[in-house]
Amino acid sequence: MSLFLTAIGLLLLLPCMAAIVFGVFMAMDPKNRDAGWFFVIWWVPGAAAASGVLMRDVVTFAVGSLCFLVAGAAFALGSETYGKPAVKRTRGRRDTSGEIRKNKKEAS
Repeated sequence: MSLFLTAIGLLLLLPCMAAIVFGVFMAMDPKNRDAGWFFVIWWVPGAAAASGVLMRDVVTFAVGSLCFLVAGAAFALGSETYGKPAVKRTRGRRDTSGEIRKNKKEAS
């Protein structure tokens, strides 16, 4: 039974660690920085739950699993806001001096 739990713990821990490394890699890109860090924060409790299986500690496994589920729900609900610009410009574009360009109709 001990070898069986160790094997299961390792099979759970390795994907969790891979997900954490992937999240850090994702956070290196400025476009995905927030989503990457949130992804890392989501998988850290998963690694704690997997280590709870390795240590044969029910409390560590239970707390890690609960935190993983709560963080996963937060990640699923909060992922809709990533990638959307905070402000959408509809009028004109700004020059480097900060002044707004006029439309062709207004300039004529």
